[in-house]
Amino acid sequence: MASEKQQAGGLICSNSELQPLVPELIALQKIVNSPPSDKDNEYTRIKKDIFHAFHMLPIPVNHGARPAFLRALRDHMLRWDPVARKAVDEVCRQQFKLTFDQMLVRNPRFIAKCTPRYVPTPSILVPAIEHVYKMFAHAADAKTGVRLFTEAFTAKANAVLELARQGYLSDVADIPMYEQAGVDKYGLQIWKCVRGTNKVEGGPHGDIYRKFGALHGEFLSQLSEPLMKPLTT
Repeated sequence: MASEKQQAGGLICSNSELQPLVPELIALQKIVNSPPSDKDNEYTRIKKDIFHAFHMLPIPVNHGARPAFLRALRDHMLRWDPVARKAVDEVCRQQFKLTFDQMLVRNPRFIAKCTPRYVPTPSILVPAIEHVYKMFAHAADAKTGVRLFTEAFTAKANAVLELARQGYLSDVADIPMYEQAGVDKYGLQIWKCVRGTNKVEGGPHGDIYRKFGALHGEFLSQLSEPLMKPLTT
């Protein structure tokens, strides 16, 4: 049966069966190995938080394809720093007789704490996201039969893709997303991620919510100044 394809905002959906993985993996390898053509271009310094970009996608928590899709999208959007990866790979081979990828399967926390991630430029990021979308375009829940790419999901997925195309998801070159947090017993640098707004939301925002959440009207106006003073001094 001939396949029927629909184009929607850059996302291609097909009713045909999935093709073998080999051509897709070859295409992905070209994306990963190709140098970014826009590495010197600054699209915008106003960025969309990656955490919130993921939460734009309306995936039911019990959908069977959810874990695999989110992991694949994460690993294609957030790349391992090549310099740190090489150092970690050497230690893994010497100390554990495992490669970086093998250690990632066995002990992902070890890899994560020693290997920072970065979000590449749009010339690499957009084809990578499109690759993930195409790989999961026909994914359906085994129990319910509900497709992952519903109409609502497709609209949001294309919105995330457009954010990537306009540079809102890529890292700013001169702003570090990690800070040093010590050295482990193998001599590897440990990194602490400062990406996103977690410090703000878990600090001042959380404190404001706890203090003002149950207050209303006159009481709020009377107490706001003394309660906010510690946060402004």
